[in-house]
Amino acid sequence: MAAGGQGGGAVSLGADAPGGPRGGEGALPSLDAVGVTVLGEPASQGGPDAEAPQADAPRDDSLGLIEAPDGMPAIGAGGLPFIEGDLFPDSPAVAAFAQRPTAQARAGLGPISHPPVVVELFTSQGCTACPPADRMLADLAERDDILALSWHVDYWDYLGWADDFAKPEFTLRQQSYAHAWGERAIYTPQMIVGGTDTLIALRPADLMALVDMQMTRPVPIMVSARQRGEEFQIELTPRVAIPDKVAIVLVRYAPHRHVTIKAGENRGVAVRYTNVVLAADRIGEWDGRAALRMTVRPDLASGDAFPEDTRHAILAQQMGRAGQPTGPILAAIRLD
Repeated sequence: MAAGGQGGGAVSLGADAPGGPRGGEGALPSLDAVGVTVLGEPASQGGPDAEAPQADAPRDDSLGLIEAPDGMPAIGAGGLPFIEGDLFPDSPAVAAFAQRPTAQARAGLGPISHPPVVVELFTSQGCTACPPADRMLADLAERDDILALSWHVDYWDYLGWADDFAKPEFTLRQQSYAHAWGERAIYTPQMIVGGTDTLIALRPADLMALVDMQMTRPVPIMVSARQRGEEFQIELTPRVAIPDKVAIVLVRYAPHRHVTIKAGENRGVAVRYTNVVLAADRIGEWDGRAALRMTVRPDLASGDAFPEDTRHAILAQQMGRAGQPTGPILAAIRLD
């Protein structure tokens, strides 16, 4: 179906470079809200290379909608016609896909030969076409070599059921992807693989092909992660030239949630959601020129309270248009 975080952990960041840590290129700018400092010295507060943290871009309601819900006129917010999306039937290929051998044990920290492939699903409790995609994501989440994330968008809330997992910033993320790719519409369900590949018709075989393609690509960043008490020590080392700045994003998500939808297009439907994103905080930027060391305390939140079963992951994602992290996801690290 289609249409047009705050928090933050305490983080220490440092860059390996001749002469020691730097507060300009190679290091992250100071972000008091998440306690970011450069190892060995305070992060630079200014200077010719320093940039002020960018505020979220305003919501863009000019994008069209795809696949109108039943009973709604087939015209989107931007005047584009709706495109009827294909619903895929339940398929044994999905279960087989989820049962494939995994590349790395989920609990195993240390050097990571190949970080998990990130599969993002943009979904909504008010979208009639989304429950099959939600089930597909749940199957993918069983694999250790995939980090599956469910982003709930808010543009179907007007249909009579407000999605309590949806946030405007999650809609903004989907819109930013669309802008980066020159698309004129957004839709649900949409899956994005590795920050670079997407599907409109969610067919298991096609999704498998995209994931496999991501897994065969050379790893651009060597990742090492170790846990010491409640802290995680993470090191990112570039293996190739990285053309754009990289956003370091802390994602908080709930592993499972059960919802019985009582109104709207999905009235009476019970859905089990998997890896529901609760918040995504950009904790800094990295130029990718030198190795980056981070010490992360994901349990230290500022302002927002999160459920006890909250899990955490770090994404290293190239910056796209308008300063949003909508480029290739270069690395993903599960913290728990």
